[in-house]
Amino acid sequence: MRAIQIHDTPTPSPSLLDLLKSHLPHSLPVLRRLQFLQNFPAAGRTAHSHVVHAHYRQEDEVVGGDKAAGGSWKGGASERGAGEGAGEEKGRDCGSHVAVAFVDLSSGRETQVWVYSSLEDGERHDKTNDESDDAVRAGGSRFASWAGERTEQEEEALDLVLAVLRRVRATAAATISSSSSSSSSGPQAEEENKEGGMIRTGEVLVGSMHESVRQGLLARGVRMRKSINEPPNAEWDFYGKWLFRVENLPLPADHPLPEGMRWDRIGVEDIDLVLERTVIKRRPNTLLKLPSVVIRLNDETPIAWAFIGLDGTLSTLNVEEAYRQRGLARALVCKLIRERLPEYGDDGWGAADVSVGNYKSQALCRSVGGKNRWITSWALVDLSSVGEPM
Repeated sequence: MRAIQIHDTPTPSPSLLDLLKSHLPHSLPVLRRLQFLQNFPAAGRTAHSHVVHAHYRQEDEVVGGDKAAGGSWKGGASERGAGEGAGEEKGRDCGSHVAVAFVDLSSGRETQVWVYSSLEDGERHDKTNDESDDAVRAGGSRFASWAGERTEQEEEALDLVLAVLRRVRATAAATISSSSSSSSSGPQAEEENKEGGMIRTGEVLVGSMHESVRQGLLARGVRMRKSINEPPNAEWDFYGKWLFRVENLPLPADHPLPEGMRWDRIGVEDIDLVLERTVIKRRPNTLLKLPSVVIRLNDETPIAWAFIGLDGTLSTLNVEEAYRQRGLARALVCKLIRERLPEYGDDGWGAADVSVGNYKSQALCRSVGGKNRWITSWALVDLSSVGEPM
């Protein structure tokens, strides 16, 4: 069996970020989360932040150096220039795989783990244009059949994902042990226990998980259930990963606001309303960390808003009912992504996770040139089923 090397650091190395850029666009969720960690350190980093990178040891590898962080992939965005094809996975040495994750188990009921696997790369595991939403809701027949048709290299890629999750299991065990030894009583301790409840039950919330990875893990015996944020009547909730190029977005000047409205950013005074309008449970502190834009009336009333999430995706978009059908949502998206996404990175990829049944949001993504590229979901992963801690 080939030896697996694991790196666990509080921040990403430049070579690891370069590696993820060479795997765009599939590496986008993890790359953006690491860029948020790096570029917004006061907001994106906690004492519990981990960057976990697993790869196969190379014969000429210098452990801890750039070779270890960079792997042995051939090609990359830097060799192909900008544009829609930049960063696409072409000409790679597929004999070497990688898995990279951002982990923060202090996130409570919000996403605690983002994971990228080179297993995701290539059109084979992307959503095709003729795949209906009904087929996706049924579990994705193409992915379900793929679960039993993996190549040796794909099995190796899954081994790396499992290695990352085993490292997460070790981190969770250490987190529980540490919190138990320093436990206290009172309202603050009660709130901390509530937020960390999933860790104490041995589950972590993995977000934006590519369906090929989910099916592969299920085939390996990993137990998981849907996120507590998902509708109770749905067996599983799938999302389309919509991608668009920033340079193709309409300019904000093309969509001037109607008289009596102005642009602003979300403030503390707006958070209660924002939380009331979203079905996804988020902590106020998280929302206040994120890049945002809001449209206000002259009397300061917020009537439309959106955020860029921790992983760089369009998030928590809302237009109050009385102001819909006026093009405000499209104007919000274009202004927010064009002006704030460069704070994460300069590769030009924008993204949104849209539920397969949310046809209005899908239409909005199409209106700004978005394409539905692959299927993702959020899952509570039972760490006791991933193997022994590493």
